Amino acid sequence: MKRIQNFILWLFFIFFLGACTHTLPPPLDRTSPPVIVSPSEEKTVIEKTLSDSALFIEGIFYLGGPGRVTDYTKARSAFDVLLKMHPESKWRTLSEVLLRLIDEMQLCQAKNVSDRMLIEKADADRGKLREENEQLKKEVRLLDDKFQAEMTKLHQENEQLKKDIQLLKNLEIQLDKREKMLR
Repeated sequence: MKRIQNFILWLFFIFFLGACTHTLPPPLDRTSPPVIVSPSEEKTVIEKTLSDSALFIEGIFYLGGPGRVTDYTKARSAFDVLLKMHPESKWRTLSEVLLRLIDEMQLCQAKNVSDRMLIEKADADRGKLREENEQLKKEVRLLDDKFQAEMTKLHQENEQLKKDIQLLKNLEIQLDKREKMLR
């Protein structure tokens, strides 16, 4: 949450800082097909041909917008070239801020992915624990039913034994009476 607030604060700072500067020239025409250039040639072409404003605009262009795809790698490259080739540029501070924001954004995205994975793992674990809990409840119910049946059986046996003992006592008393009568 704090990172999002910092991001928004920096974004407002960038917009207010940008409002204090003069109007930017229109973005480069990206409708023409791109020229395929090797990475080493691409850097030299960019470094040789683009001014600090053009590099800054290109970096902003790669940050995305309505109908455009965001490419943080190319934006970072444009801002890095601007910082290396034009260290005294008026866009230096803003480029550094945007580079930090790109880093923060990528860290947040990586953390978001890892958090999602942890949440999915926790959900899977919770599902397993729920199933295990249900299985244990079933086992407890079965054991409780078995225990109740055995308790009922033992209670009946106990009652029968009490009756048998009482019967034996009665028989013993009768035997004693007969013996006394016979004597």
